[in-house]
Amino acid sequence: MFYRFFILVNVFIYSAIAGSSSSSSNSCTGPIQVKSNQDVDALRNCQVVEGSIAIQNLSSYGDIINLSQLQQVHGDLVFEGNGDLTQVVLASLKQVDGKLAFQNNRQLERLDLTQLTSVQSLDISVEPALHAILFPSGLSQIDTLTVTDTIATKIEGLTTSKIKDVHIANNKYLKNINMNHLQQVNGVMTIAANSPNLTLDLSSLSSIYQGDFRDLAQLVGLNKVHQITGDLSFVANSFSALSLPNISQIAGTLTVSNNLQLKNLSVPQLQMLGGALSLANNTQLSSVDVPKLQEVDGTVDITGNFDKVSLPSLVDVRGGLNVQTSSNQFSCDDGVNKLQGGVTKGHEFTCKSNVSHPTSAINHNDTSTSDDATSSATRQYTTTTHVFLAMTSGFIISIYLFIQ
Repeated sequence: MFYRFFILVNVFIYSAIAGSSSSSSNSCTGPIQVKSNQDVDALRNCQVVEGSIAIQNLSSYGDIINLSQLQQVHGDLVFEGNGDLTQVVLASLKQVDGKLAFQNNRQLERLDLTQLTSVQSLDISVEPALHAILFPSGLSQIDTLTVTDTIATKIEGLTTSKIKDVHIANNKYLKNINMNHLQQVNGVMTIAANSPNLTLDLSSLSSIYQGDFRDLAQLVGLNKVHQITGDLSFVANSFSALSLPNISQIAGTLTVSNNLQLKNLSVPQLQMLGGALSLANNTQLSSVDVPKLQEVDGTVDITGNFDKVSLPSLVDVRGGLNVQTSSNQFSCDDGVNKLQGGVTKGHEFTCKSNVSHPTSAINHNDTSTSDDATSSATRQYTTTTHVFLAMTSGFIISIYLFIQ
């Protein structure tokens, strides 16, 4: 009797680790914690997994994990800290209801996501050998996309029309991001610290909550956007022209700074800023013209090498005003001085020309976005690890009590 009970317990434990499989449907039940070669082999025939899968810290399995039978995961699928892994084959995977994550697999060179069309969250972080991120079938449903610290040269196949958050940073060789199907960003889009030759295509975008664009060579799009619910920033880009032809309202701050090749800035419809107007160190920009701007709830801060500032419609600045230029062709009497008094409500009012080193009232040299990208990815990586360890520990304790 004792012998039979012992066998039953072991089968139960194996089922919990490797998933229970039905020969007719090839459906497995999670959570599945893969820690050995046997665990991978047990998972190989699963087509549908009800629950989450964590493949973590495998060091002796080999360089390829082939789960080409897997089609759906009704939970999370995480590959994390697998030191020898160079290739992951998920050729039949179509849907992940939770998070699909590849984190800190430092030898990973190739991902086969041929059929993937739907995922709640995709996180590819700290993959310093990964060359490309491709979705041949078109990734049409996704809420959150994070790609940081890879050597990928391109991201292709993003066909979703709406997304919540996008964070793509610290990918030094990334030269092309094609998101020309994207129409709506309901959260924050951050593109920063990638290749200085990066082209970003957002040609269909009509709505974005908040955007931060840095280190771009070319930005295609934003022509259809009418209003921004948060901040909008363009920092350290190398394009020569920035056109926002239809934006009439920005609820936060508009920042255009350290764009050393920028010669033309066009915001012809902008009427209201809920934050600041912050333009700094765009050394080739000779003229600042915001013809319809009426209200700025923060500070007007314009510094650089410009000859002209035109704000003819401005009637209400809730903060201060700081205008400084190194040009000796600029005159504060040509429209700026009239903003003192009834228009500008803040205590500070500065207007200077022929200044050797124009000083902004706002710090435009902040590079924390790209640093925070790595920190955020690291924090998420640590949290995920703890969650899975907690789940595993809890499960082992329950088995131990059952045996007792």
